[in-house]
Amino acid sequence: MTKYFITGFLYLVLAFTCNAQQYTQSAGLRLGKTSGLTYKKFLVEEKSVELSLSGRNEGIQLITMYVNHLPMEVAFSEFFYAYYGLGGHLGFERFHQFRKVLTSVDPPDFEYEDQTYFIMGVDVILGVEYRWLCIPMTVGFDIKPYFNYIGMRHAEAHFWDAAVTLKYVF
Repeated sequence: MTKYFITGFLYLVLAFTCNAQQYTQSAGLRLGKTSGLTYKKFLVEEKSVELSLSGRNEGIQLITMYVNHLPMEVAFSEFFYAYYGLGGHLGFERFHQFRKVLTSVDPPDFEYEDQTYFIMGVDVILGVEYRWLCIPMTVGFDIKPYFNYIGMRHAEAHFWDAAVTLKYVF
């Protein structure tokens, strides 16, 4: 019973000491298929630019996105925000499936050759963020579909790049 009392008391203290102030920039980690470091800077109220340096498929990408934030009407908290945005990426990735090399003629036998390709592409993001500004940090969950142009010859799309983001607000 004491545990519930202490937890409730701490929740009330945090609820009354936190205010609904906005933040101007944050930096942190994105943990998912495309994991990496991320930095967000608000340009005007609820519109931001987000830069990410991430690793994917044994490579590295620089991602830039323009993101819009919308306050969510949640009865129990005013700190939830939905966000969506569009941007692009540049980088390098290693691919295992594109180039077949003939290793034997009789019978014909092929092996796949690993190659590293230059990639560029388009990113879209859709997510929910909780702004816990009295700590100061934000916690978010997002889905970031992306479309790759690989080595200027191949293209591929990935729709389920989901992640959790943890950012420090400053």
